[in-house]
Amino acid sequence: MLGEILGGLLSSLLGWAPRRWGMPRARVHADGSVTVPGLIHGFTSIDSHHGWIGGYLTISDQQVVHTIDRDVKVLRRTVPRAGATVEIQSAHGADWVVIGLVTPDGRHFKISFDRMHDQALAQFS
Repeated sequence: MLGEILGGLLSSLLGWAPRRWGMPRARVHADGSVTVPGLIHGFTSIDSHHGWIGGYLTISDQQVVHTIDRDVKVLRRTVPRAGATVEIQSAHGADWVVIGLVTPDGRHFKISFDRMHDQALAQFS
């Protein structure tokens, strides 16, 4: 409770503080893509939890790249966005956004990240 109040106060005063303590900020790249911590569902992995794999998502208008490191280098998995259907599946006001992607070849993926990452959500608008 106190953390949320202080986080909101810092955010309003400084304009850059994340809403939740310890949540990494989005990294915006020169090409317009955005890297945020998140989850992906749709790839087979021994490290998954009910099919969800944690790590980092780099989202652009062309693809979603999942890696386990913030530098987007280790265990890269790519979901092409060209021709994919996109559906925002999370409830309004939820802390986490869930986005469903269906590629032209019929593969189904879901990605999830904290709603505070507006730059990442804007990639799907």
